[in-house]
Amino acid sequence: MRPILMLWDIDGTLLSCRTGVASLQRALLNGFGVLDDLSRMDLAGRPDTAIAEEIAARHPGHGIDPWELLENYLVELEAMLPSREGIVFPGVREILNWSHEHPEVHNALLTGNIERGAYLKLKRFDLDRFFEFGAFGDDSSDRNRLGPVALDRARARLKKDFALERTWVIGDTPRDIACARALGCKALAVATGSHPVESLMEADLALRDLSDHCAVIRAIERSAEEEALAT
Repeated sequence: MRPILMLWDIDGTLLSCRTGVASLQRALLNGFGVLDDLSRMDLAGRPDTAIAEEIAARHPGHGIDPWELLENYLVELEAMLPSREGIVFPGVREILNWSHEHPEVHNALLTGNIERGAYLKLKRFDLDRFFEFGAFGDDSSDRNRLGPVALDRARARLKKDFALERTWVIGDTPRDIACARALGCKALAVATGSHPVESLMEADLALRDLSDHCAVIRAIERSAEEEALAT
């Protein structure tokens, strides 16, 4: 089998830590004295940097520096994570174990989380060991620019030529699908976040969740086999 690259989103895809928004609210209040429940903001699938920039623009006159806000957010996130139960979604560990053990299937992150926040969340659920690198909100506030960063890092770190036909972006929002399309790779969308599966049908594979992990693995392997036959 030729190498396969799986680029994973975190929140709503791998897990729900039920902490991110609350940590951001506390960072805004404790750091800048601004009370904002963020309910009017569209947060799903957006890079942390873009969210912080919008928050700063929403509250002019409060001297909110987006990067300072994110630094405060990391402090609050680390403090809150241990007290929140959170969940890893069904099928996730099984698929990660399969791909981790397979010599030609590789995992990386493609997430709007800034890097330190991403690994705080993953470590809380013992998922950090599956991800050595990726593309993060630190790299760009435009999610569609993160795909090429992740792909370039995978090729450089692993010394393998990952074809776009064997590269998957796995996420839970239409923004993840758009990110895959911008990169020119395949999209696997799951309705474990805030979007119903009906809104994710433009993906190559749209599922309610990953609980039937064997079927997901077969679909990925079958896609790779079909691509190999076509070439």
